[in-house]
This record gives sequence, C-alpha cells and structure tokens, in this order.
Amino acid sequence: MPTTIRILAAAGTVAALALTSCASGEPEPSPSNQAQSAPDGLETFYEQTIAWETCDDNADFECGSVEVPMDYENPDDESIDIHLTRDAETADQPPMLVNPGGPGSSGIAFVQDSLGFVFSEDLLENTSPIGFDPRGVGVSEPIQCETDEEFDASREIVHDPSTQEGWDATVEENKAYAQQCLERSGEIVGFVDTASAAKDMDVIRSALGAPQLDYFGISYGTKLGATYAELFPEQVGKFVLDSVLPPSAETFEVSKAQSAGFEQSLQAWAQWCADSSDCNIGQDGDAESVMTTVTDFLAQVEEEPLTYPEGRTQPVSDLFFGIVLPLYSQDSWEMLALAFEQALEDDYANSDYRPLFLYFADTYHGRDDSGEYSNDTAAFNAINCLDYTGEEKPFEQAEQEAEELTEQAPIFGKYLSYSAGCNGWPVDPSDTVEDTDAEGSDTIVVTGLTSDPATPIHFSHELADELDNSVHITVEGEGHGAYSKENECIVDAIDGYILNDELPDDDMVCE
Repeated sequence: MPTTIRILAAAGTVAALALTSCASGEPEPSPSNQAQSAPDGLETFYEQTIAWETCDDNADFECGSVEVPMDYENPDDESIDIHLTRDAETADQPPMLVNPGGPGSSGIAFVQDSLGFVFSEDLLENTSPIGFDPRGVGVSEPIQCETDEEFDASREIVHDPSTQEGWDATVEENKAYAQQCLERSGEIVGFVDTASAAKDMDVIRSALGAPQLDYFGISYGTKLGATYAELFPEQVGKFVLDSVLPPSAETFEVSKAQSAGFEQSLQAWAQWCADSSDCNIGQDGDAESVMTTVTDFLAQVEEEPLTYPEGRTQPVSDLFFGIVLPLYSQDSWEMLALAFEQALEDDYANSDYRPLFLYFADTYHGRDDSGEYSNDTAAFNAINCLDYTGEEKPFEQAEQEAEELTEQAPIFGKYLSYSAGCNGWPVDPSDTVEDTDAEGSDTIVVTGLTSDPATPIHFSHELADELDNSVHITVEGEGHGAYSKENECIVDAIDGYILNDELPDDDMVCE
C-alpha cells in the first residue's frame, strides 16, 4: 500500500545492484551540562551515555543504543531503544550522524554495508559516521505488518482500482493491512512520526557528548534533518541535506514529482540505449523505437503477469518497481537493458542472470535470497501515515489524481495512481513540523542533482530558500544522491565544509 515510491539512498541502490543485535560495555563520558539543557521532563534521557561494544554480527563495527520515550508527550510512560553503529577504526574521530532515506531504510545497514560506495576516503577516515535505525525501523522497535509469505502473495495480486468496485476492494485490503500492523506491532504504530524521530536524534546528540549535532541526511533523511533543525536550531552543527524531500510536501505532490522524474529518466535511458552498443532494444539510434518496445512490453504484462521458473509471478504493479530501481543510478542503466532483453526473450532457463526484474523488485521491497523481508515497507507505510494527512481519500479524488498523473507522465503516472494511501489507517496522524526555517541555526548545506527522478531538484531549492541560513549546491547529472566520491567538485565542497570549516559558495554548480 505504498503511497509514493520509497526513496532509497543512492549508495544502497548501487550496492544492491552490484551485488543486529548490539551488546553493551563501558560507557563513554558525556559533558555534565547535557542534562541541564534537556527539554523539561526529559532530563533522565539526556543524562545517558552510549555503551559501545563490538557488534555481535560484525566485528569491524561497534554497536550501542539510547533509550527514548515512546511518547514524548508522556515521557514517564513506556520507553524504547534506538540502536546505533559506528566503524571501530574511526571511533575516535568527530561523530557525524547519517540517515540514508526511506522512510524505513536502516541506517545501521547503510553504515556497515554501503557507506564506502558514497563517502570519500578522506571523509570516512576523518569522521566517525554513526548509523541509526530510526524508531520503527530495522532493530529499533520495528513495525511488523505482513509475514514473508503474506508479502509475497500481496505482490502477486493483480489490482485494478480504476473502477469503483476495484477501488472499494483496494480500500478493504488497505484496512486489513493496517489492522495487521497494529495487531503485530502494538503501540509503536502511533509513535513513528518524523518529529519524534528527530527528537530521538537530539537524545543521541546528548549521549554522544556533542554540544551540536553534525549530520548527513539523504532523501527522506533530509526531511528528518530539516525537522531536527526546526526543533533544535541551536544544536545544528555541520548539516548536509542531500536530495531533498521537503517536510512541507504532501504525498500527492511527491507522487507527481516522482512520476515525472522517473518518466524523464526512462526517456534519458532510452536515448542512451539507442546510442549504446550495450543495449539491444528497439532500433539502433532510434530512442522512440526503444520506448515503443518498452510500452508494448508493459501493455503485455498488464494483460498477463510475468511467470518465472521458480513459480513466482510478477504483475505490472510489481514490475514497475523492478524498472524504477535501476533508474536511481545511471551506473545501473546497462542492468536495466539486460533486464528488458531477458524479459522480452522470456527464456530465463538459459539466461546468464537470475530473473532481473524480479530481483530488482525484491531488492526494492527488502526481500533477500532466502525469502525474508526487511521491515522497510512496513515502516515506510507507518511513518507516512503519521506524517501526512489523515483524511480518507474518496474514489472521485483518486480519479482526479490519476488523470493528472497520467497526463504529465503517460507511462509511469498510471502506476502511481489509485493508491488508497492511508485510508483505514488505525492511528490518527501526528502534529507534523511543516515550516522549516530553522531560524538561528548554523549554516546548512543543501544539494541536489539536476536530473534526480526521486527527489527533483526544485525540492532542494525550495528547502534552501525556506531555511534561514543555508547555501545550495547544484550537481549536474542523472541519478539520486548528489554527493558522490566520483565527483571531485562536490567532494571538495562537502568535505571542505565538514572537515575544514570551509563554507561552499551559495548557488555553486558542480558539473
């Protein structure tokens, strides 16, 4: 029941295509004045220190946790643990909290598995990047909704909510899913909003003994970071917000931006395919024939889902995710071409690869080779349904939205249409932080790619304009995630800011 595309970190996507439990030890010292500056009623939480010790499942990293209130309005009631990790080799360097996006993506997995794909060697060696699983995510009081078997089955259902009857059936499925989340997760379903996660970040800051928080947020991590900056402007240290999801954007606004963005990326991929000897779809030099082949293939799958040797099927609603995932990075375009070639030949038994479109969709949904899912999608839904409007969407509104989406994105718009969103969600939405000027904060660096399909660059400009104290860096290129160790310009700008206090020029452009 996703309402928009879950916005994955670029590093995690590229790493996936290339194909924890924590113990406690001796605590580190924390300045004694941290508790004195704590919000009223939270003094005990702000007195914490983090007991770092070697992670049970990864000897190269240390793990720890902080205790936070489940409900910040009633901090004396139940508490939960937020789990963190850091590289043991750089643990003595200045801490920098990171979030890879989602919402629902694990910061622990990002730091342990994917950070080296993105950050420069200089940044990795001279900071201590700290990954955390936000509340409801990963190992931090995770939201649970479907079993692995139920998730597999739900992905194979052929939906047609474009009629009143189909819409009503979709809403009923939505309500049943939401009730599963509540029954299997408990009270935490009502407390995984972004504002509460941002408050957790300040508890982490205090436990680290840092008077200000250094932070690097990507995609949804920018929404989390901007929310923190609004709530705690004086505690903002070196802040980088890369590929912006604005806190003020409503879910349909995001869907419109993403449908247009992925459509544009597909067109760019088609042009690359037509000009490349590594792509054998359509006619050489003819991007329009590539697009015709793609749209004909999608129409065929709308009529008959793909069937794979292992017995799984993939309707067009799930194939959509298999197509957009490799569009997150231009480095994956060749893999997308291979996926189309493989599917068009429909000969998986003699292919050199596993069924690629199914693999990409599995990766997007967090399904591993054993058939086990992460809780990314469950957390995504729970977080969004607290952050966005709680109004029930009627069929007439869904029809109007679908018309608008397909008009601006004829291929992808239909697959982002008729989402039942949060209809039937069992918990009312939270009070969200929408105005994010963060008045009084230190300078925040905002950056974005000119052709980012998931978080179009106009979002980053809007946030930079809204913030009281910011500079904006534009990076020219395709993909998702502006900071890349392969781009010397953005590395020099961001690393210089974080490591040497060298503030980049506002409105600078990196080619």
